[in-house]
Amino acid sequence: MASLSRVRALAMIFLTVTGCCVTPTSGKEGSEETVIIGLRLEDTDDISFMDKGYLRVSERSRVKLRVYGQNINNETWSKIAFTEHERSRAVGGFDSSSGDNQSREDSSGSHPCGIRTSDIIILPNIILNRKTSGVVEIEVKPLRKTERSKAYYLCIATSTPVVAGLHDPWTENTWIYHDGDDTKVIVVEEKKFLLPFWLQVIFISMLLCLSGMFSGLNLGLMALDPMELQIVQNCGTEREKNYAKKIEPVRSQGNYLLCSLLLGNVLVNTTLTILLDDIAGSGLIAVVMSTIGIVIFGEIVPQAICSRHGLAVGANTIFLTKFFMLLTFPASYPVSKLLDYLLGQEIGTVYNREKLLEMLRVTDPYNDLVKEELNIIQGALELRTKTVEDVMTPLRDCFMMPGDTILDFNTMAEIMRSGYTRIPVFEGERSNIVDLLFVKDLAFVDPDDCTPLKTITKFYSHSLHFVFNDTKLDAMLEEFKKAAGQVVSNDLKQSKPDFQEQSEENVFLPSF
Repeated sequence: MASLSRVRALAMIFLTVTGCCVTPTSGKEGSEETVIIGLRLEDTDDISFMDKGYLRVSERSRVKLRVYGQNINNETWSKIAFTEHERSRAVGGFDSSSGDNQSREDSSGSHPCGIRTSDIIILPNIILNRKTSGVVEIEVKPLRKTERSKAYYLCIATSTPVVAGLHDPWTENTWIYHDGDDTKVIVVEEKKFLLPFWLQVIFISMLLCLSGMFSGLNLGLMALDPMELQIVQNCGTEREKNYAKKIEPVRSQGNYLLCSLLLGNVLVNTTLTILLDDIAGSGLIAVVMSTIGIVIFGEIVPQAICSRHGLAVGANTIFLTKFFMLLTFPASYPVSKLLDYLLGQEIGTVYNREKLLEMLRVTDPYNDLVKEELNIIQGALELRTKTVEDVMTPLRDCFMMPGDTILDFNTMAEIMRSGYTRIPVFEGERSNIVDLLFVKDLAFVDPDDCTPLKTITKFYSHSLHFVFNDTKLDAMLEEFKKAAGQVVSNDLKQSKPDFQEQSEENVFLPSF
């Protein structure tokens, strides 16, 4: 009997001790023990994440937590709570800093929980999964104005008082700290965005488009100088004429347009960086993201398009351009007037003869000019720069006849074979040109008469023009308009003091 009494006593002691370590359930589950092992983040409606084993959640948010353990049931949500006090500082509902009480724990090693907080509310619902886990939802209240973050610790309920004299007289449960190290919840201040996230995304997309438009128009419109627009209006296609007509009034105010586009571009890019920084939460990330976005979508793509289709893009966006010119008027217009005063009126691109001629040569593969047309244009443009020496035929290459020639059949046949209509006549040396024969003068000459050439030349007596070798071609053209003669001899002997000797380098122009 004594042995039986000892066994019963030991059993009672064992049940008493184990009752302090588990949480028995009530109701339909009977007396099955519920053991909570840990928590894991399941879902959230705001920014929440696990950081070094701790759960970080935002204020004013709802978070779903998965509870792991044994015998999880429908009443488990009511066995969970949080406290603001750390386990090492809790003294049965009082803070150990007061020094009036000492921390106590029972023989099972459980720590009594401090005052449960109302900042984290456990919602009365749980989604079970085979009694080994369940999902509970908590509602996190706002932090106080002076708080940036706050830590909370998990407490679980037990029906057995943990410490004598600390049982809550108003409830049937006593709350103890959970033994795990991963049940700490840190509530951080809610990140306050300048605008709702979806609205910021829309604004960022619009700002990127505006940045690209400003950058493209800056290149496309400013590359169209007033002279080019006038040319397009006069000789372009109908579509190009309409485009140029729309752009010309705006482009005529070049500095005002430039200031408006640059001011709008800078304003848009700055605003874009601020919005990206607000979303990213890091200045470095915002700088990288804004740089990539602006370079690709705000610079490269629009400038590549507008450099080729600036006229069409500028005409189709002319209303937006005028709107932003009006919007930035208070800042851009005074600056533009200052630039007009300092830099003067914008004239546009003006080409001299050399540049115009070189432009025709460079663009020859892309224009519809044939070679003969290009040669004619080139000759006309070089008329005032070239001299007679540059274009006249060397004397040694000219077809000439001596003054004592007899116009027999062979001579006249040779003249006809030469193909020239005007033939110089010389005496003695080839450089001594004394007369000029027009082939048409031989129309009534009979080869059988063997008429001397001098007879024909003296009868018609065509005049000769002697000029200096450095005479410009435009002056020579005026001489031809006034005189009846059509042949010019370049006399180096009379041109300049440096040329004292007459040589075979004298040139003769049979046709100008």
